[in-house]
Amino acid sequence: MSRVLLLDYSTDRVLGPATARWLPTGTPLETWTMLDEQPLPPLDGVTHLLHTGSALSINDDHPFLPGVFALVRQAVERGLSQFGFCYGHQLLARALGGREAVRRNPAGPEIGYLEVSFTTAGMAHFHVPRRCTFWQFHYDEVIALPDSARVLATSAGCGVQAFHDPELRLTGTQFHPEVDRELGNRIYREKAEQLAREGFDAERLVEGCPEGFDMHAIMARFVAP
Repeated sequence: MSRVLLLDYSTDRVLGPATARWLPTGTPLETWTMLDEQPLPPLDGVTHLLHTGSALSINDDHPFLPGVFALVRQAVERGLSQFGFCYGHQLLARALGGREAVRRNPAGPEIGYLEVSFTTAGMAHFHVPRRCTFWQFHYDEVIALPDSARVLATSAGCGVQAFHDPELRLTGTQFHPEVDRELGNRIYREKAEQLAREGFDAERLVEGCPEGFDMHAIMARFVAP
């Protein structure tokens, strides 16, 4: 049976539960939360790892990162499947490619319900149409991937919106498929002052909505034995 380790890097304890709720009912789950400052759990018995988003920047050297990078590499050595969202997506790339694999996006932040374009391989991998709309809120981006990885999706402001590496068993999405409209709008409204300083109107952002991605289905396929 699949057993999932979820690593929650969110600064408000929101994105861990927001990710876990999409797993098939009854999936054995262990959660490590960055804010608890507890040791990372061993991988004994773990079959799949989920890496959440975060308000942190992957370009900053937070104290927990060396341990997490080592855990990511250990999971790769054991052949475990890993899936990262936004910060987690960037974390996978940096764990395996170093600091040069990520950067502050020179095009500026991607914030809003924004369109993502999938390659033919991406459409087949995620079972999605060519274009979908996702909740986004990020300043950094992945610019280098392992040689065995392939880019599955792009957007106007980000060249690596999704990737998959069948050899290393990695999947990452820069967009947030785990964030539905209710949660996404709540976050935008909570951060309205920050967004206004950066030229975004929270009340205009919340007019959008995610479309085209069945997160229950993708999580079911991810944890399937």
